[in-house]
Amino acid sequence: MTRVPIERSPLSEEQRRKRRRLAILSILVAGGVGVTLVTYALLQPGPPLRILSVAVSPERPAPGDTLTVVAAVQGGTLLMPVSASITFATFFGDGGGGGGSMAHAGDNRYQGRLGPFANGTEVWFVVSAATGSEGPAISPEMTLDVGTVVRNGSSGIAIAQVTQSPTNPDPLDTVVVTAQVTSKSKTLQVSFSWMAFYRNGQGGGEGSMIQDTAGNWTTGGMFVPPVMPRFAGTVYYYRIAAIDGTQNTATSAVYNYTLR
Repeated sequence: MTRVPIERSPLSEEQRRKRRRLAILSILVAGGVGVTLVTYALLQPGPPLRILSVAVSPERPAPGDTLTVVAAVQGGTLLMPVSASITFATFFGDGGGGGGSMAHAGDNRYQGRLGPFANGTEVWFVVSAATGSEGPAISPEMTLDVGTVVRNGSSGIAIAQVTQSPTNPDPLDTVVVTAQVTSKSKTLQVSFSWMAFYRNGQGGGEGSMIQDTAGNWTTGGMFVPPVMPRFAGTVYYYRIAAIDGTQNTATSAVYNYTLR
């Protein structure tokens, strides 16, 4: 069988120009489609912002232990990632509080550390999360006893009748919290701790409550967060703690309100 060679005519200059134009056009179209798809993907909203779980270890800390807190958080996008924070207050053995940003620990997990704390300390903490367009999302509050915290002693210390005025505050209001604190012991120390959460951060503080002429304990005008932005939508949590001369302790429930 004899193969007959096929002669190909050389392309004219005009044909070469057309082919180059077609190749450039194909590249531009492909690039435009790619940019459109990437832009579309970046602009897609993420799942609703939500704190899925919070775990702490050790669950029964000893004095001197450092607590590791890990939170699973849903939400955020590549353009608006999640930022997670931990805020805490301590009572009795150690007094005070603080907090800060949690480190991203892979997937949707964020990790922070607390402590160490002295024996007899109760630790109250909350995890919050926000993005540039959502938040704050706030976890249920958690408490841990470090070592031994004296409770239910014979002095019968108790906190009751916690009231807040005004009940529906705006950013210009000073909120006053009052409570009845009773004990068979004549020596009482009553303290007040608060946390605040907003889209761009969080904060907190504490102070001693004073006894008014009616015998109730009040924050008076103390509860004016001096360094916190005060704008509508800020969420406040607060709690009262008391210790008497027998070292018996009591804490109130956690109360909250949102500036309207």
